[in-house]
Amino acid sequence: MKLSAKVKKTLNSTARILIVAVACWFIYRQVFVQGDFAQFRQQLVFSFHSDSFRLLLFAVLLMMPLNWLLETVKWRSLIRYLEPVTIPSAFRSVLAGITFSLFTPSRVGEFLGRVFTLKANRIKSALLTIAGSISQLIVTLVAGMVALLFFIPQYVLFYERWQDYLFAGLVIFVLLLSSLLVLLFLKSPVITARLDKLIRPQWRRMNLYLIVIERIGRRTLTGVLLLSALRYLVFSGQFYLLLRAFGLEIPYFQAMMLISLTYFVMAAIPTVALADLGIRGSVSIFFIGIYFGGNTAAAASILSASTLIWIINLALPALLGVLFIRRISIINKP
Repeated sequence: MKLSAKVKKTLNSTARILIVAVACWFIYRQVFVQGDFAQFRQQLVFSFHSDSFRLLLFAVLLMMPLNWLLETVKWRSLIRYLEPVTIPSAFRSVLAGITFSLFTPSRVGEFLGRVFTLKANRIKSALLTIAGSISQLIVTLVAGMVALLFFIPQYVLFYERWQDYLFAGLVIFVLLLSSLLVLLFLKSPVITARLDKLIRPQWRRMNLYLIVIERIGRRTLTGVLLLSALRYLVFSGQFYLLLRAFGLEIPYFQAMMLISLTYFVMAAIPTVALADLGIRGSVSIFFIGIYFGGNTAAAASILSASTLIWIINLALPALLGVLFIRRISIINKP
């Protein structure tokens, strides 16, 4: 059944209102209802009296737009193969996508929200957007696996000689797997082109969408991977600064190793939105808390840092994204 322009406009407006309402409800629930908000607020107020805390918090807040600007540039460099988008327009779409992502499993709504702001073919747009997400996932996995190689000798005791050989095998495996992941990403246009030749005739229509991957240049993919690595350094650096802001004395290398393991495990867990903040806090306490020997006060500070970085990097951009949610059109306009 073909819908009239008026009905489409009404449905899109209704969908936008629902997205805004659910996103605001979700942020409220995550921050004020779930977890121990009273303890978080008490620790935040207590720490705010410190000049160093305010300085570090200001630095983390400044890094938030840089984090999402890097994501914007990365997404724009891919989506330009379908539709020319300016940096400001792409940035608004990214913010709208964050709002849309809050209440979806594993935040898949983030790329869907961006796709719904474009006029280009949505399936092709989704494929390019997913390619950007895969690049970030590869960086997270590689960083986590490398961190594991430094973590094991420090925190896992070896009693038998065969365990040394097992660790050597793990090193080789990590190096090979990391190289393979990067190579597959950079070779994805070639792989897609060859895959097209193997597709059965009745599935040939898939090529109409896959061809957009074949068009991506090697230089673009390399740039996307580098932007993902730079963005990873930014948001992991934010986490480190917040740990220091809450009074946790931990060397930078140690912190980055444990933070990388935290993000590695988080990437492997298919979280449901309502449990996202709680799982983040638990995983952070498990890994970063190892350095502090299970100290209760340290665990509280780690949880506060994990909560605050979620508020800064997700909740605040999502609230800003509410201003641009009108860009999202769930139902195509005529």
